[in-house]
Amino acid sequence: MRKCDKTMRQISRQSLVLILVAAIAALASALFHRELFSTSPATALAPDETTWTQVAAWQQATANGAPAPRILILDARPDAAYRAAHVPGALPLNEARWEQHLPAVIAALRDDTRIIVYCDDTLCQASHGVAARLRRELALDETTVLVLKGGWREWQQTHEPPR
Repeated sequence: MRKCDKTMRQISRQSLVLILVAAIAALASALFHRELFSTSPATALAPDETTWTQVAAWQQATANGAPAPRILILDARPDAAYRAAHVPGALPLNEARWEQHLPAVIAALRDDTRIIVYCDDTLCQASHGVAARLRRELALDETTVLVLKGGWREWQQTHEPPR
């Protein structure tokens, strides 16, 4: 009986040590990679990203006659999603029908235009692909072509009528 008690205590201590090591590793990971554990949509923006709040501020400044860039919003989602619903005034531009949509985008460009590209949400990468291709093919920079963080879903949340 005594040997069994000693073995059980040893197993208990080893289990406790393993649990403590795992907890320390999890805490360290959370501290070094906070963005992975954030539930807030206000996580840091990449240099080529913007928010609906910033876009609205640019649009408001333009409406008030203040010097601000003209905004061209592009929907990088599939054509069916664009046809179902999109941000008012947005033009479609996706990889699947690039050649068909690009002429309308080029026609809408002016020197003072800032292009905002969106897709479904933060996890969607279509907007990043379209933005990169626009920068490359039209020789535009990161401050001219921006990806909208949160995309279509965030626009819906911020523009839903109150219930």
